[in-house]
Amino acid sequence: MNSKFLKMGVVFWALLGLVVSCSHTEVDRNNPDSMFGAAEEAFEDERYLIAIEKYRDIKNRFPYSPRAVDAELRIADSFFAQESYLEAESAYSIFKELHPTHSKSDYVQYRIGLSFYNQIPDDAARDLSAAHRAIDAFSTLMEKYPSSSYLEPTKKFIAEARRRLAEYRRYVADFYFRRRHFLSASYRYAALLQDFPNLGYDEEALFRLGKSYFEIKMFGNARSALDELVKKYPDSQFKGQSISLLKKLEPKIKTN
Repeated sequence: MNSKFLKMGVVFWALLGLVVSCSHTEVDRNNPDSMFGAAEEAFEDERYLIAIEKYRDIKNRFPYSPRAVDAELRIADSFFAQESYLEAESAYSIFKELHPTHSKSDYVQYRIGLSFYNQIPDDAARDLSAAHRAIDAFSTLMEKYPSSSYLEPTKKFIAEARRRLAEYRRYVADFYFRRRHFLSASYRYAALLQDFPNLGYDEEALFRLGKSYFEIKMFGNARSALDELVKKYPDSQFKGQSISLLKKLEPKIKTN
């Protein structure tokens, strides 16, 4: 029995020693670098709330240290990492205002755009104002930092945000079209074609625009839309319906 307890004791102390050896390094609270290292450790461990508190402590204790500026940026990064994108965008924007010439200004602008982008809802029926803000933020990045390493992903995010906005425009136009509110539908399809061309919605939008114009007796506009569809998309699935509708238009246009 004594031998058994002795072995258990050895294991216990060995485990205790392992825990102690793996514990975090002691922090010197009079040293901003030491405190920043501890905050970074919490961040890397994905303990973001603790990391934020540690970064804030650095700002409060050493407001004039370069580490205070680093901590400000890492607070924004912590919000972003825990997917609190509203708070992240606010933190990045404040940092941008306070440190407009910071060496990571392009990164900050990129993260502002991403924070808005990640707030875009998947449902096309919901408010997509975040998509507009994301595009604006990413466009600012491209304009102010033309040599930034973040330009390539930025272009992709802008394209996707525009696609979601186009999808929303189509959703609204289709809503009116299905309910036979053809005047309202025509406004939306025309805007979709003008503002978001070449995103995969042109064929259907042109056909439904022509159909809407036909129904509200704007026959000249209807012919223009349907002619454009037939000429520009000769293999369109809407070609047959468009030609049929154009034939119906001929006598109406002549009488007008």
